[in-house]
Amino acid sequence: MIYLKLLAVACVWGGTFIATRMAALVVGPFEGAFWRFLFATMGLLGVVALTNTKLPRLTPVQWRYHILLALSGIVVYNFFFFSALKLIPASRASLLVSLNPTIILFSSAFLFGEPLKFTKILGGLLSLFGAVVVIARGDLAHIFDHFGQGELLALGCPTSWAVYTILQRKMSFSISPLASTTYTCLLAMAGLLPLALYEGFHASAIPLNVWAALAFLGLLGTVLGFVWYAEGIQTIGATRTSIFNNLVPVFGVLFSVLLLHESINGAVIVGGALVVAGVALIQISNFGFRNAD
Repeated sequence: MIYLKLLAVACVWGGTFIATRMAALVVGPFEGAFWRFLFATMGLLGVVALTNTKLPRLTPVQWRYHILLALSGIVVYNFFFFSALKLIPASRASLLVSLNPTIILFSSAFLFGEPLKFTKILGGLLSLFGAVVVIARGDLAHIFDHFGQGELLALGCPTSWAVYTILQRKMSFSISPLASTTYTCLLAMAGLLPLALYEGFHASAIPLNVWAALAFLGLLGTVLGFVWYAEGIQTIGATRTSIFNNLVPVFGVLFSVLLLHESINGAVIVGGALVVAGVALIQISNFGFRNAD
């Protein structure tokens, strides 16, 4: 059952690119992110209530930590996410955003001197080359002709997520993941609200299908994804759970073709396969295929 749940999580997270693409064409990045995390926060508070989870009182250090998490992992990330998907197809964005583990890998090595195995380096370079193929649309000699603002914004997603992940690794506290995520979302909403007001609210002009996309992003992409992913880590360990992340760009490209009728060429398929293979190699090397985490 847990494997089916994790497959569903990968499917849902692949669908977030399609939902964000739909929303980004109607609302601004800050307004879209605010509505997404309004739905997410309501859902998380519902889970907290249903599970009788007590939200602990945070210390000043923990407050600063969660503010940084909210800024990097939600406010900045979703600005890049919505802005990129306003400009480029969801299929291209999903493959570029999937570089998360690669950027985290090299950032950790550069900033903290974490050791790099040969297989990690190989996986990182393979995924980066795959991203180059996707950006260049197979025309490597003229890559900069195809590298526009949308691609740059899409690459901002894994960069901001690397900051978020490094903060989590280096600033861990004795607080449950559910409580931490709930606090992070509440703080992100507080940060997103003035930005969304400045950008301009257009709630009355948002069509029903976009509201459905925003609810999908918040309730399924954030709440259900978090709960089931955390359950996977507890049940089968981080090693096996993380492998399912490799399916996210696959679902993202598949849904882009089926639902948004985006066209993809051979270069996107080849480049995407290289990205997925490289990221998978990093994860396999990182955990060494241990049976226990």
